[in-house]
Amino acid sequence: MQQIISKGTILSDRFVIEALENQGDMGQVYKAQDSKTQKLVAVRVIPKTLFSPADLEHLKARMQQASALMHRNVRVTFGMGVKDDYIFIAAEWIDGQNLQTLLKKRTDSDKRFSFKGAYSIIGHVCNALTYAHENQCYHGALNPRSILVNTAGRVKVHDWALSTIRINKLDYPGRKKIEAAYWSPEALKSPKAVSSRSDVFSLGALFYSLITGRAPQRPLTAPSKLGFSAEVDNIVARCMAADPKQRFRNASEVKQAIKQLATTEKTSLVPPGRVDDDLGIDIDIDFDAAEDERVATASKGMMGAPDLPPPPGKSIGDDRASTIDMGAILANSTQNDSARWMVQKDKFDHGPFNDRELIQMILIGEVLGNHGLTNMDTGERKPVRAWGDFDSYLERYRIKKQKQDEQAALEKTEKAETRGNIFKLLVAASVLGVIGLVVGGYFLTRTLRQEKQLGPDEMVNAFDSGEIQIKMGSSLNKGTAGKRRSSKGRRHSGGGGSGSGGGGKEFVDGMSYEEAMNMGVSLGDLNASGGRRLTADDINAIMSRNVRKFIPCIAGENVKRVDMNIAVAGDGRIMGVSVKQGSPKMQNCIQRKTRSIKFPASNQARTATTWYFELY
Repeated sequence: MQQIISKGTILSDRFVIEALENQGDMGQVYKAQDSKTQKLVAVRVIPKTLFSPADLEHLKARMQQASALMHRNVRVTFGMGVKDDYIFIAAEWIDGQNLQTLLKKRTDSDKRFSFKGAYSIIGHVCNALTYAHENQCYHGALNPRSILVNTAGRVKVHDWALSTIRINKLDYPGRKKIEAAYWSPEALKSPKAVSSRSDVFSLGALFYSLITGRAPQRPLTAPSKLGFSAEVDNIVARCMAADPKQRFRNASEVKQAIKQLATTEKTSLVPPGRVDDDLGIDIDIDFDAAEDERVATASKGMMGAPDLPPPPGKSIGDDRASTIDMGAILANSTQNDSARWMVQKDKFDHGPFNDRELIQMILIGEVLGNHGLTNMDTGERKPVRAWGDFDSYLERYRIKKQKQDEQAALEKTEKAETRGNIFKLLVAASVLGVIGLVVGGYFLTRTLRQEKQLGPDEMVNAFDSGEIQIKMGSSLNKGTAGKRRSSKGRRHSGGGGSGSGGGGKEFVDGMSYEEAMNMGVSLGDLNASGGRRLTADDINAIMSRNVRKFIPCIAGENVKRVDMNIAVAGDGRIMGVSVKQGSPKMQNCIQRKTRSIKFPASNQARTATTWYFELY
């Protein structure tokens, strides 16, 4: 295959091309070195002729979404650049192989993954999708080639920027291959129809291939005919239903459904035949690992990438032409990878964060110049602005905030003028009589009420811009340890972390705080938890990093403060949660968001805590 660019070429004055790694249906992938950090970077080079002007605009939008994703199961996308003849995309370099290669090796040797082996891989993919969907980013073209397993055993989903581009191109070769069998019917029709349920379809197809060793081509062979239970048939059928409304709602539901079967000791789940889970690496999944939440929370559900500069003008030379600021994004991503920063604000410590996480929080205004910042490596502590290393990011946020304030002031003026016009109409109406005055008053009241009412997206935007500020706090409740009894002879329920007892109650999803605290807790669970004791600071740090999730829940509610009681199991899962304020709809929303949060494992079977957040 002929290289598009030669060895030694320098892109964006930074990335030195070392070697061509592979040729794909959409360009070539090169190994490159970042001359600033000396780290390896993967650079995909795509001929410009493959893109229409509409494709290019679509790619720019997808790149902003992809570059904002930070999760241990998501391959980091750094940015893209444009030259006369080609487009290039820089991403995290990963030593490993894709899932398609792993599946082919097993097919060639007449082997396949066991149910639990498939569960280990698909669970990581579910984690990545759950995080991405929370950030309003949907993959749409998930298939075995877009799943990577690195040499350290980490499963990563990639190809976020190009996924819907592939779908949109009717001449894309993948449409004529097995690759398209993993795509949902609605995605094949239009990338605009892609949703979380589209990715659920692909999850079902991936899961089917992992356990059967076969491509998900119609007609499918029921997994039960290969020795699996009927429950496995149901999961695959529900994921791959033609009607999106009949599928699981999201990746988290898929993960839980597979997890329940994977932790059930049924011989019917182990089909006859040659099973091979050995990848030469360790891929066993820990669904309750606190790292999932810690890594994911840095972007706090951002709707897109940090505020990026506009494309440069034609006066900039080819080698430096850039659609997305490669230097800024990579500088944010490839500095010190260690979590060394602690942020002090609202009288609490938050963190630790690495450089990239801290910078992104500065860019969205979550960390300000007057907040305290401690370098845990040196112990030095001073305000963010006093460090000097973050001045450019503080300035970018200041400019962004200034523009937002100016726009808000303009809108406020326009609304004031509108109210003035309405008032003039009311004065005129008073001449016509009492009826006109009453009618005008009704419309005035309704207009003012509508102006004050913010929808979920508007609430989030107001929080991101700093118009809405939040203070938070937490404390531990009495009764943390709960009731304990011996686990001898007790069969574990698969819920992991909470046992029966205390009146015969068992842990179930959706429990209230009071129900969870009235449960018995087995000594077996206590011994299995490990870790250290959770403190009020631990609780507040993790909840504060997730507070953005709760903002949409209080839209339309006359609520400024929310108090909640939370019971945390020893393995870090939320056992039960109760919310004191608001309507049932608001309470259910906050309870649902809270249950998606994971805490570190502790040496207590149960931790009871109170946490609040207040808007001002």
